[in-house]
Amino acid sequence: MAAALAAMVFAFSLSGCAKAATSEGGQASAAKPVVYTTFFPVTDLTSRIVGDKMEVRTIIKGNQEPHDFELQTSDRAEISKADLIVYNGAGMEGFVADLRDAVGDDSRFLDLSEGLTLLQSKDAAGTDHATVNPHTWLSIKNAQAELESICNKVSAMDPANAAYYRANLESARSEFKALDERFERELASVPADKRYFVTSHAAFNYLADDYGLKQVAVTGISPEDEPSANQLATIADFVEQHGIGTIFFEGTATPKVAETLARTTGAKTSTLYTMERLTEDEAALGYLGLMERNLANLMESFGE
Repeated sequence: MAAALAAMVFAFSLSGCAKAATSEGGQASAAKPVVYTTFFPVTDLTSRIVGDKMEVRTIIKGNQEPHDFELQTSDRAEISKADLIVYNGAGMEGFVADLRDAVGDDSRFLDLSEGLTLLQSKDAAGTDHATVNPHTWLSIKNAQAELESICNKVSAMDPANAAYYRANLESARSEFKALDERFERELASVPADKRYFVTSHAAFNYLADDYGLKQVAVTGISPEDEPSANQLATIADFVEQHGIGTIFFEGTATPKVAETLARTTGAKTSTLYTMERLTEDEAALGYLGLMERNLANLMESFGE
């Protein structure tokens, strides 16, 4: 009888330990390091590296415009608790300086533009927007460097999972390299005098620089910028002189000024994704899927 009772007690003790372990495991899962990323491309790149080892949350979602986004006080308080805040940099997110001051710990921030060669916002029509262009992620080559920066940062934060992060980096790098090579191969077939493309705002300097293309932008760095009458006339003349048949805009809405330019010059409109504002369906394509669409749309325009 005593032996049976002892066995029951022992079994109950094991059951209790199992429950405790499950509970502790659940808490450990809930206590994953929290990483805040500023907007879609930063989120996509970060998620590829951290996988299921960290919880990634996006600050600027959906159709919110990153260029002029203002962080609410309540959001600032919550984001300040994050283990890591990853942002594009190069002046893209105006709220980051205040957030860094509020957090008071620069080691909890990662600026993805550090170490990249930053370009000025000049275009092939001679329009000078006189500032650093922050759209660094639209270069697949830059994106590969940014993936490595993320890997290095989270590996230093969480050395126990460094091999996991490195494996994710190598996997992502092979996909990004393959798409970069595809861009180079397909765009190499376009004659030099046909490599002009017109966009609704000056986002594609880095992509153009990578592959020897020439961007002409209707507006400046932000899609909210408006060109002067003289700038618009210069671009219209350029479009007609070079026989450009497509005016590119981003996402689901064509800016009125781009529509006017297309109508004036007889060009059609098409899409190049900057990834700044996306629908759920567009976001589901991911960085690589959206860049593949950009390539397809560029090649179609060059074939006109």
